[in-house]
Amino acid sequence: MTKLLIAALLAAFAASAQAEGSGRWFIDGVPWFQHPCGLSAYAKYGDDSRAQVRHNYLVTLRNPAMCAKLFP
Repeated sequence: MTKLLIAALLAAFAASAQAEGSGRWFIDGVPWFQHPCGLSAYAKYGDDSRAQVRHNYLVTLRNPAMCAKLFP
């Protein structure tokens, strides 16, 4: 019984640690809800690590009006 409880606790801890990294641009960027382009842009480009996407990400952080052009 104790082994089962420990295994369940470890599984729960591992799942929460893994979920913590999701929802952030490029894993280390801002959370999707803090970026001016929102969830739709994050869903398409949030894990895309190409240089152009990172550049667009930084541009739109400084100038949110560019969201429609850079993250269609």
